[in-house]
Amino acid sequence: MLKNLFIPKPAPEDLPPQERPITRKALFKQTFGNYWSWFFAINLVCFLFYLPASVWTEMSLSSLIAEESATFQTSAFMGAYLLGLAVCLFLTGPMLAGVTLLMRSWSRGEPCMRWQTLFGGMKRNWKQALGFSLIEGLMPLAAYSTLRYYGGLGDSAGVGYYVLFGFCTLVILFALLMRQLVYTLAVTYELKFGQIVKNAFLLTFLELPKSLFTLLKNILPVVVFALLLWLLPGYTGLIVILALAYYALFGVALERFISASFANYVVEKHLNPKLPGARVDIGMASERVVSSESSQERE
Repeated sequence: MLKNLFIPKPAPEDLPPQERPITRKALFKQTFGNYWSWFFAINLVCFLFYLPASVWTEMSLSSLIAEESATFQTSAFMGAYLLGLAVCLFLTGPMLAGVTLLMRSWSRGEPCMRWQTLFGGMKRNWKQALGFSLIEGLMPLAAYSTLRYYGGLGDSAGVGYYVLFGFCTLVILFALLMRQLVYTLAVTYELKFGQIVKNAFLLTFLELPKSLFTLLKNILPVVVFALLLWLLPGYTGLIVILALAYYALFGVALERFISASFANYVVEKHLNPKLPGARVDIGMASERVVSSESSQERE
């Protein structure tokens, strides 16, 4: 058991084709088993970029507790907090690009220099990554503003308001789904910002059921901690500490690994077959290089 846990198996690319994983599920299990022990060190570095958001949240909660209930205004507090949170999350873009490049390689069984890959991905893709993190940071503020405005209308709103509310909710949902692809597209292909967003939207739509399932897996820890807070209000402090420890030690890397595995499947199914010389089914027994003839046939 200890050997299987701490002595990794050979990378899929070092194995002969007949010994490589046949399915995506088997590839995920094998690559996760090979690299999970490195998630902790990588995650600690990545969590440094989330420290401003953590400190800002702690300061906001402290001021909330100290505020007198008679003068407290929820909308003003949430607006200020979410605006500050957007600024803090804006700083995480380059880190997400770097860790996505690393997890993209690991999730398809490609050995790489860990720290060089991580920081190299940050350096090469920081401009586009800041654009994505800006959108990501504004999403909580947009979601709260939408829910507060349309939710406050109540029965006085007409059908048109509910249609707009549903549209805004759909936009936020698709933004979360596209987040699982945009960083992988940015670090893998030489595309402009608008092209990345366009391709992420189209690929998300084409793989909508699996994209939703991947999102559910990524938000499962958040749901679990939220349920624990609701079911065990007397242990709020302990649950918050456990949640912070999980995301500081493991959660960020695991979320990026799951998203990278899904993104690899999507791009190798829909994009790479159209590019002569590109590889598909990377790390699997069916791995092959796309020829110019096969790419022309698909077009």
